[in-house]
Amino acid sequence: MHYYGAPAMSPAPASYAPALPHAFHTMTLQNPNWNMDTGASSHLADNTGILTSFSNSSMYPSVFVGNGHSIPVTHTGHSFLHTSSKPLHLNHILVTPHIIKNLISVRQFTRDNDVSVEFDAYGFSVKDYQTGRLLLRCDSTGDLYPVTQQPSSQTPVVLLSFSSTTWHRRLGHPGDDVLRRLESKNLISCRKSKLSALCHACQLGKHAKLPFYNSESSVDSVFEIIHSDIWTSPIPSESGIKYYAIFLDHFSHFVWVYPLHKKSDLFDNFVAFRAYINKQFNVDIKALQCDHGGEYDNTRFHDLFRQNGIQFWFSCPRTSQQNGKSERMLRTINNLIRTLLFQAHLPPSYWVEALNMAAHLLNILPSTAINNEIPFTKLYNQTPTYEHLRVFAILTLMFHINLNHVPHLASFLVTPSIIVVIGVST
Repeated sequence: MHYYGAPAMSPAPASYAPALPHAFHTMTLQNPNWNMDTGASSHLADNTGILTSFSNSSMYPSVFVGNGHSIPVTHTGHSFLHTSSKPLHLNHILVTPHIIKNLISVRQFTRDNDVSVEFDAYGFSVKDYQTGRLLLRCDSTGDLYPVTQQPSSQTPVVLLSFSSTTWHRRLGHPGDDVLRRLESKNLISCRKSKLSALCHACQLGKHAKLPFYNSESSVDSVFEIIHSDIWTSPIPSESGIKYYAIFLDHFSHFVWVYPLHKKSDLFDNFVAFRAYINKQFNVDIKALQCDHGGEYDNTRFHDLFRQNGIQFWFSCPRTSQQNGKSERMLRTINNLIRTLLFQAHLPPSYWVEALNMAAHLLNILPSTAINNEIPFTKLYNQTPTYEHLRVFAILTLMFHINLNHVPHLASFLVTPSIIVVIGVST
């Protein structure tokens, strides 16, 4: 049918047809690449396959695109951009099968991650807004700014798919506030920000007596005051150990543990500990705070301290509160030991294996004793990593096994039918 007033026009040859920009298409391309978009008010994806988590509901039934049309939203989800430093969050992604490119809203991205995005003729850079440190660089040669893939060796995949319950167990059963603090610093990533159920191991392992009050002593650097105490186990370990000593740095709250067969072994272990401090940190211990037990108050210790100018601070007899910092640390460690053993369904005789795990976890978790800073960071001025952690677990084998064939079992203890493995579970 011919319409008057509209001149008839023949179609232009294909070779002369201009390449027109478009905002959406009715075909799903299943393209896994993301593209930076300063005009998008929300992140948009064409399928759920590129998301780390998603739900079947959305508070927005549809979104408007550049030509004025609206397209339906089927899901809402989350994902990450992986960098060598930390994962960058993509929150509240709207999934619509009709979008032709997966779009990152620059406004939402910078707000959620506290970063800046700088565009240039060759690509774009993502930088930490507070420090200006480069987190991600993506080069591009076309009309868009796609997010190019990072090398697989830099991708912290371990942070992706674990629930808060799994991290709670990996990290030695800390509270919700500790998990939220680590997640806010992008050190770990949880599917849920709060634990979904009451932890039975926590309830069994963290019974406590009345607290000791905090020490008011103040120091300016590491190893000015070392707090020490010995705990006696009512049950010998599998290797016959009955005691362990702690050395706690007042400034960083970093703790070292030393299993002992006899209390008299304390002096030799202190000498080894002091030599380690001298060699690794090039400083000497200035003072030791401890109780009035005979394992400390003896000729060998007094001679060593007098010859090297180290101060000896004793608490008064039967006033363990004066050695409160060590007492609180012993209680915290023992709570964690019991919790780990309950979790792994191990008998109490494996407390030494749980002791080493407990000390490591406490050193890489925020501590209220130092205003929620991390002892490892205070001591080494570095941020700890958590990818190496696995849930403290037990592997039971009812047959003989050649351990040369399982080199990935890095830490174990063998009995006739049990191998206790540190870090093979989720």
